[in-house]
Amino acid sequence: MKRTAKTAAAAILVAAAAVSAASCATSQTYPLTIDGEQIRAGIFIFEQQAAINSAKDKVREEQPDLDMNAEGFSYLNTTVEGKSFTDWVNEKAIEYCRDYIAEKRLFASNGLTLTAEQNTSVKDNVNALWDESNYYAQILYGTNTIGEYFESLGISKQSFSALQEASEMRQALFDHFYGEGGSLAATAEELNAALESDYLAIAYFDYNLTNGDGAQAYADRVISGGDSFPEVYASYSNAYLKEEYDKQVEEAAQAAAEGVEEETEDGVNTTPTEPATVDVPEENSIIKIVKKDSTDPSEDFIKQAAEMAAGEVKVITAGEGDSAKTYVVKRYAILDHPDLTTSAINALRSDLKEDDFEKMLDDAGKTYTIIEDSSKNLYKIETILNYKKK
Repeated sequence: MKRTAKTAAAAILVAAAAVSAASCATSQTYPLTIDGEQIRAGIFIFEQQAAINSAKDKVREEQPDLDMNAEGFSYLNTTVEGKSFTDWVNEKAIEYCRDYIAEKRLFASNGLTLTAEQNTSVKDNVNALWDESNYYAQILYGTNTIGEYFESLGISKQSFSALQEASEMRQALFDHFYGEGGSLAATAEELNAALESDYLAIAYFDYNLTNGDGAQAYADRVISGGDSFPEVYASYSNAYLKEEYDKQVEEAAQAAAEGVEEETEDGVNTTPTEPATVDVPEENSIIKIVKKDSTDPSEDFIKQAAEMAAGEVKVITAGEGDSAKTYVVKRYAILDHPDLTTSAINALRSDLKEDDFEKMLDDAGKTYTIIEDSSKNLYKIETILNYKKK
């Protein structure tokens, strides 16, 4: 599993919920020295914990039929990429610590510095974790704050602060090389190709009229060139609101005939209010940029939409039986809507160059000497795997 920017504090809490550690020494130790820089125990424990998360994910990928709830099951008896679980975790934890040093060294050697705002953000975030009561920490770990939980693992506030600073450095380093305008950034051609390959630009509405002419009638109005998709979108919206209003009027009339007074939740008698007319929207306001692996509104819907040609309008029925839904859909040429693809482009900058960035860190790290201190043996992965709520 590739290692992206170190997890933000809130996400760390979620990840740690799956595999928590409880290993700490009675005094400050330095399990590793990497290129002359000592690695604090808290940093090693944190990276060891991350390595265990990665190893467990690998086991699930490599052995999907493995029953992890079986009596006597232990990850320690599994293998990861042909190595014992313990050996793989040990090597990966060292690799993560090596990346930590590489991030800091490359950050400095490229003349980068954290802004005052970034430093303040790190300080404030860490202080909040140590000072503020946290419901999840109380429920999951039996500690009052997340900081208290981390300290029970042997991760001090100083160590965690250093990790968060490195996280900021890592992102800034990536942006320096691979962000917009960076010397190694993805080209416009690469980004556009990936955008067309991985994303869809679509507009749609689900058809729910009881007494209408059918979804295809709406699609045909666009296909024939008589109406634009936004015009049909508004037309359908108004027809749906009118049908719902008519139902309410009918129900109110029936209730009145039966001598039943309708009341709101506030106990006030009310009659249906005629809905306001939906105006024709700007086209960009109804176009959605979605990934082709999305499941919203459903995997079947996205699969069928991805098979449409740019400019095509059609009716899609997704799902089966009672859960089936009908949609009127138009697919757009995604490159024609740059104002809508900023978030997707930013994500692709990272996706396209993540491997290159990892290789940069790895190449730098391979030049470092690594010395393992005997104190490293204090931090056993068995302790992490067998952690119990306090």
